[in-house]
Amino acid sequence: MSHPADDAPSPAAREQAARAAELRRLLNRAAHAYYVLDAPVMEDPVYDRLYRELLELETAHPDLQTADSPTRRVGGAPANGFTSVEHRIGLLSLDNAFSLEELEAWYGRLLKVLDRIPEPGAPLPELAMVGELKIDGNALALSYAHGVLVRAATRGDGERGEEITANVRTIQSVPLRLQLEHPPAWVEVRGEALIPQPTFAALNAERAARGEALFANPRNACAGTLRQLDPKVVAARRLDFFAYTLHLPDDWQPEPVGMGQGGDPPRPSSQWDSLQWLRAAGFKVNPDTELLPSLAAVEAFFARWEEGRKALPYATDGVVVKLNDLRLQADAGFTQKAPRWAIALKYAAEEAPSRLLRLACQVGRTGVVTPVAEFEPVPLAGTTVSRATLHNADRLAELDLHAGDTIVVRKAGEIIPEVVRVLSELRPAGAARLELPHTCPECGSELVREQGEAATRCVNSSCPAILRGALRHWVSKGALDVDGLGSKLIEQLVEKGLVGSIADLYGLDAALLASLERMGQKSATNLVAALEASKAQPWHRQLYGLGIHHVGEVNAKALARAFPSAAELAAAASATPDGNPPQAITAVFGIGDEIAQSLQQWFATPANQGLLRDLQQAGFSLAASDAERATGAPGADGGGAGADGHLNGQTFVLTGTLPSLSRRQAQERIEAAGGKVTGSVSKKTSYVVAGAEAGSKLSKAEGLGVPVLDEAGLLALLAP
Repeated sequence: MSHPADDAPSPAAREQAARAAELRRLLNRAAHAYYVLDAPVMEDPVYDRLYRELLELETAHPDLQTADSPTRRVGGAPANGFTSVEHRIGLLSLDNAFSLEELEAWYGRLLKVLDRIPEPGAPLPELAMVGELKIDGNALALSYAHGVLVRAATRGDGERGEEITANVRTIQSVPLRLQLEHPPAWVEVRGEALIPQPTFAALNAERAARGEALFANPRNACAGTLRQLDPKVVAARRLDFFAYTLHLPDDWQPEPVGMGQGGDPPRPSSQWDSLQWLRAAGFKVNPDTELLPSLAAVEAFFARWEEGRKALPYATDGVVVKLNDLRLQADAGFTQKAPRWAIALKYAAEEAPSRLLRLACQVGRTGVVTPVAEFEPVPLAGTTVSRATLHNADRLAELDLHAGDTIVVRKAGEIIPEVVRVLSELRPAGAARLELPHTCPECGSELVREQGEAATRCVNSSCPAILRGALRHWVSKGALDVDGLGSKLIEQLVEKGLVGSIADLYGLDAALLASLERMGQKSATNLVAALEASKAQPWHRQLYGLGIHHVGEVNAKALARAFPSAAELAAAASATPDGNPPQAITAVFGIGDEIAQSLQQWFATPANQGLLRDLQQAGFSLAASDAERATGAPGADGGGAGADGHLNGQTFVLTGTLPSLSRRQAQERIEAAGGKVTGSVSKKTSYVVAGAEAGSKLSKAEGLGVPVLDEAGLLALLAP
């Protein structure tokens, strides 16, 4: 006998139902704002992510489906500003794939529905496909009667749309009459209206000059244009149109023609033929569409356009893959909302929405406390990311981040994830505002923020996080390059109190190290040898390894040339009577007031003075060797010049992969000739050296007019 309590939903089920209800509310509100009010409240990537989450919930738990779910219909209702019309043939949406694995899964489902699953061990059957660029515009339905355009409508909800014929007539690439001798009684054409990028830029510039709000992107600008009540406004904005789908009467065939005469194109039997038919009838068809014989060819097409699309004069966010054979399309059929024979394969988003899980804090080697957003993993520019730095308390306050917020993340420079903005309209009710803690998350000390500084710091020099960071930096490849001393071992040394400074590393013996977790006698012996060998590293590496604020690898080399010992650098960095930065240091090429002040503070700190004494007692010279002084290498005198110094005062940026030189080899040769290598491009950059797969630095250089060299050009410049 069951009891009422036995039938009660579990906490997990209640949570799933609540989340589904919340997703339905958000998506329906967004659809109403977009389609009815013409006032979008949610960006497309955000809508797509929420829609997909709801679809996955309903698929896993069919009992969560409701009649008002956005997954039960194709789109939103049409707006009231135009006449609502019913489409002769519905406009279904496409299912999306976000990876090659999802594309292959779709292909497997297609083979299954077509009853073409191969025998075990046999290769997959090859089906011809058509690859089309997925243009980020607005779908239109064009109706022709006896060859004349009689109606143009927006997609609307897929069954009914808004009649905008007068506006569409202004688009020059939409034929008002088909270029056919004997057109069918009716023709339905589907395609994409768009605003080219140059036109979009000019349109926003005009709006800015008039003090009007700017369009967010070309797609929104196109949608707003198509909904103008005055066709003259539409004509002035110079929309374009690509046709990609054709519907003809079932019984239509072209009129027969006499021997040697031309005629109308034959009835298409494939998607590729349909595109040729549309071209012959006078439509503009995207020239970058391709007939692809296999799934491998589809994947190559997708990969080729990932970079190529950036040079196109219009926005694209993926490719559309369609089964070529129309008979097989009919056999495959449709799901409730999309054709089984087509899919939209999207590129990794440059921006993606996610839900914040928690705010963490990291303590760096200089004591700086950095807030870090941890969020639900999202694919972004080719990788999956789940963490992004929030930089400092000011950035945290600027974002106005609350617990459970939906955030938009992107990769800065296509490398480092960052939080772009918070979608406050999706904020959970009663969510608490997030702030930096007042005490260090590692040692509990009170955090300090100096006036005029963005950083919040832990100033406890004994803080385990600061010590761990200092040790990791000291043994890194750019500094002392100590092999065998990784993060796990450093954590043990600090946790067990065996190391209290970087100088203590040189008091460790093999027996003690061998007693630690994951350390055998051989590894311990090798590590002691590596530590001993690190004492011979050049002065500029030792200086960089000290971890002085603002002194990176490049600046350490410049300083080591000018001041070939710690004693000389300390003397130059001593306090000045007027309190200004030491002029002897700022006179070095590339060294400014900020670095000079940082050096001044570091050498004036008693704990750092003690560290230098301890390192010298451990066997470090903290000075350039005689060989370095003789050759003019980093660490010797020379005022920042190499042996010849013919590149003195010139700044270089390296990007991409060079044919024969590694990045470090190129940098060393530039610095040996007196040049400086930095990591960012500016108007002051002398040259950008670009190799294969050069990234955004090359684009920025071209935009700023900075000269660009290949490896051969660099070698010619380096020649004395």
